[in-house]
Amino acid sequence: MKILILTFSTLIILNGNLFAGGFQLNDHSARSVAMGFSTVANISDPSAIYYNPACIAFDAAELSFLLGSSYIMPGGKFTGITTLNEQKTTSLETWNFLIPNFFGTWRTPIEGLSFGVGVFVPFGLGTRWPSDWVGRFTAVETYLQTVEINPNLAYNFKIGDIPISIAAGFGYVIGNVELKRNLSTFNPEPILQLKGDGNGTTFNAGLSVQPCEMFKFGASYRHNIEIEFEGDVSYDNITGLESKFQEGTGKTKINLPNDFRFGIAYQVRNDLWVELGINYVGWSSYDTLAIKFDKGPGAPASTYESKNARLYKDVITYRLGAEYKFDEYCTLRCGGFYDPMPVEAKYVEPMLPEGNRLGGSLGFGYSINKTLSLDLGYMGIVAMQTESKDDTNLSKFSGIYNSWANIISLSINVKF
Repeated sequence: MKILILTFSTLIILNGNLFAGGFQLNDHSARSVAMGFSTVANISDPSAIYYNPACIAFDAAELSFLLGSSYIMPGGKFTGITTLNEQKTTSLETWNFLIPNFFGTWRTPIEGLSFGVGVFVPFGLGTRWPSDWVGRFTAVETYLQTVEINPNLAYNFKIGDIPISIAAGFGYVIGNVELKRNLSTFNPEPILQLKGDGNGTTFNAGLSVQPCEMFKFGASYRHNIEIEFEGDVSYDNITGLESKFQEGTGKTKINLPNDFRFGIAYQVRNDLWVELGINYVGWSSYDTLAIKFDKGPGAPASTYESKNARLYKDVITYRLGAEYKFDEYCTLRCGGFYDPMPVEAKYVEPMLPEGNRLGGSLGFGYSINKTLSLDLGYMGIVAMQTESKDDTNLSKFSGIYNSWANIISLSINVKF
């Protein structure tokens, strides 16, 4: 096991920031990707385990499975002043990610009770800058991945004529991180490399209500995930400096944010549903990252603790999605969202090229027969240009940041 270090404080939170509010991933079904993730009130396929597990109780099939993946293609660039007082633009190196997911549900023999389990990646992705770029002392390569195993129970009942479902689940999460960056205080420049892993637990809950045939309401909550990463630190390019940069161990805790979702779905006509929703994400859980080393970089005789304030804030994402049943086989979908960045511009760094995000999506579903169906979704995300200024010494790296991402998602649904 290996772990993070020094400025990795900011870094670990950066990894997927180009895509969806920090490094949170929502790309767990092609249907949801195609609808801008606005799938909290009106969803009955097994991916509801992630978006709103209460809805699995309304799946008419006895057994349902969803297997899929999302291919995420991020991009970004930084424009800043070099040591020669010239403006220079540096682009992120191409680094794409295939994010798999699996969900399964079972309608138990107990009236109204359903069981489901999901395996997905709730937080992750990474960034890779050129090895010789001007910001190599802040970030060169960063990677974060978490995998959650999430069993749920859902129970549906009626109050009067109103169908209601409630759900609760437990999550076991494993994670790993990788980091590479140069250190500026020596010549030649030592290259810090680390890999680490850890685990944590969490819980979630969901609610679904259908007050009338044309309206559906849904809400879900996923709790914070606290992971303690542990591992070893190593260095490259330290010829002549071996005594100052010795392999050692380190540890830190990361408190990944909670997430509350709410959606209202309305049946405009028999073949058209529209859903409006919000996400409230508790990014303020990421206020400071403290990293402890048994051997300090450059001073291995003593321990070292690095603290980096990030001062993230909670944000609300706004989502809208639509689904049109074209015929008995084909369903068309589209969606969009606005996702504000959870940190002030003056704190943005190359490790975390944040920006207020706009997303648009479209896709379709095709039923091959009563047992098998396919979903395909595409999403494009553009972050508004962000300028970070070092006028108060709050930002470690001033400049202009741009980022974007393209996502293609495919899901295979099987019902028995």
